[in-house]
Amino acid sequence: MRHGHVKGRVTRSGAVLECRSAAWAGRPRVACAGAARGRPPAIMGRMNRSEEAALDGYQLIPRLLHEVHEVDTGTTLLGRSLSSPMLPRRRPDATPGAGVPAVVDAEAVLADPAHHLPADALAVLRPAKMGELMPRVRQLSELGVAAIGLDMAPLADSPPFGRGAWRPRTREDLAELRAAANCSLWVFGVGGPSDAEVVAEAGLEAVVLQATAGARLGGPAVIDVLPEVIDAVAGMLLIVSGGPVRDGVDVLRYLAVGAEALVVESDRALASLEAELHYAMRMTGCSCLADVSYDIVFAPLFGEP
Repeated sequence: MRHGHVKGRVTRSGAVLECRSAAWAGRPRVACAGAARGRPPAIMGRMNRSEEAALDGYQLIPRLLHEVHEVDTGTTLLGRSLSSPMLPRRRPDATPGAGVPAVVDAEAVLADPAHHLPADALAVLRPAKMGELMPRVRQLSELGVAAIGLDMAPLADSPPFGRGAWRPRTREDLAELRAAANCSLWVFGVGGPSDAEVVAEAGLEAVVLQATAGARLGGPAVIDVLPEVIDAVAGMLLIVSGGPVRDGVDVLRYLAVGAEALVVESDRALASLEAELHYAMRMTGCSCLADVSYDIVFAPLFGEP
């Protein structure tokens, strides 16, 4: 059900997108995550071009007549105070920074917990049988990880397009895994509102929106499906939105559409992205994250409801 003021805008594909402004005031906002692994380059290339084109369709409006000189992007995520709403996705062979929470492969944490600093890890598990997932969830909980993630996106690489086993999970499965975890449980790879509703009904804490599962289906870009997911589950769980991040301007685009944070998988330094985010916020008159809203996005009106 949609509430409040609704604007219409035309995307690059020519489709009309309904955009909320007042409807989103005070509603929970959203966290963003990186690209899939093991996908054929051609598929990944098409998906990235589609996602980037969708991002480019969200034009930010410069606003220079204001008193904003300094920008505060501080926020709290995974129980930590962060300098910006970005969580890095760390490679298993990378050196972790003490006190810096990051998304990391769960198998790497289990194999070498001393190296990966469990207290700073959002440990992500790949799809497996419940009999394999349950002991891993318990092991990660005993290690004291910051949170546990279950990545459903690899199911897209099941036959005939890949060799991965087809192991979808049910609401009851998710609830059982959450009961075994002594920490927050996030589901990665969610591509639309229906799956987000299942996650919320199971009592989990967060969904991470990614377009990777729908790459072969011609599924929507993360930034385009974000409003539908917010309408479906806002206030029930944290909506973690994922997609490609080229620079700090893309970060602000996600935030303006409803994101609270992003999981960034990039070769670029987080500090560089933060500096560009500060620039984009100054240029749009936003002094802090609470000032960021859909009002900074160019959205031609087609009429009032």
